[in-house]
Amino acid sequence: MGVLHDVAIAGDGPAGAAIAAACADVGLDVVVVGPGEPWTNTYATWVDDVADVIDTTAVFAAPPLPALIRTTRDVAVDRRYGVFDNDSLREQLDIDARLRRGFAVDLTDHHGHAAITMTGGSVVEADVVVDARGASVATPVAWQTAYGVVVDEHVVDGRYPLDRVTVMDWSGNEQAAAPSFCYVVPLDDGWLVEETVLAATPAVEPNALRRRLARRIDEAAIEDAERHGRVETVRIPMGVPVDRGTGRVVRFGAAAGMIHPATGYSVAASLRAAPRVAQAIAAGADVHDAVWPASTRRARALHDYGLGALLRLDRDATTSFFDAFFGLGTDDWSAYLRVDSTGREVARVMRRVFAAVPWSVRRELVELDVNVVRRLLRP
Repeated sequence: MGVLHDVAIAGDGPAGAAIAAACADVGLDVVVVGPGEPWTNTYATWVDDVADVIDTTAVFAAPPLPALIRTTRDVAVDRRYGVFDNDSLREQLDIDARLRRGFAVDLTDHHGHAAITMTGGSVVEADVVVDARGASVATPVAWQTAYGVVVDEHVVDGRYPLDRVTVMDWSGNEQAAAPSFCYVVPLDDGWLVEETVLAATPAVEPNALRRRLARRIDEAAIEDAERHGRVETVRIPMGVPVDRGTGRVVRFGAAAGMIHPATGYSVAASLRAAPRVAQAIAAGADVHDAVWPASTRRARALHDYGLGALLRLDRDATTSFFDAFFGLGTDDWSAYLRVDSTGREVARVMRRVFAAVPWSVRRELVELDVNVVRRLLRP
């Protein structure tokens, strides 16, 4: 037997880095197995969702801005939103100090401990192994897809405000099978302008989204971004089932199904969950329950219902839905957008939205599962 670590983590993305840092903070001996490659995806968050778990002063690609949501009206939100600077976030989580470069090919639980087998046959052994290698995409309920380009400020100016992040612009949305919105955020080298389908089955492909984006901004600006490699495509599995792992192998982050079914976000959820999971490991408590406590599992069931509802709505119904959703108080809709909200909190938001949407939208929600709606409407 080689060195027996307290915790070995498979996967060196943001989720793996978050749980590794949290384990180190509580004094556990931790090692991370991963390729050590730079993070290239765009990760973003509402700043107040992570302010208690990371230092938010130095981890964003541009200063976070208050938000704008555009449906049939403009809703200005005094809540700051920002895109992570991946290198800065990685440095703060200190992933490289705990990294053993390689690829995990098998995770096992045997003989009172767990192990990660790497390519080439070497083995890393630990009391607990955490699988943070990302979501299984074998059976997603739907796909979130996007096509975006990074453009210079003058392309955005006049179309969108420069003193706000436009988190969602549903205006000008086409009457398509899968409605889409425009997402406009500042980076350190320009503005990311992205046409996004929140969720659809089957997935809407990038070429279709590029055509929609070209109707919002100049074709020439898109072509210039493409020539210079300033392009992003997104494909996120939505509705990935909750999976806490078994025995001494624990799933975490997207691998545990911690992708929010209504937003596709998972990084903030991983950052928020990491301290409680690390504390459970250190205390010898039920780690699986720490990943998905009972209250958040009930919330997840309601979030899954919400995803099913969104998949049923056409363009006009979708716009009406988000009119009602963002018409609530910020504290209410913010709770819905967190994976770790309680079932009670999520149900309260769903009741208020149901009461506020037009009858045509209510009918779609009721037809999905009338029994769930009845339960939600109980005081």
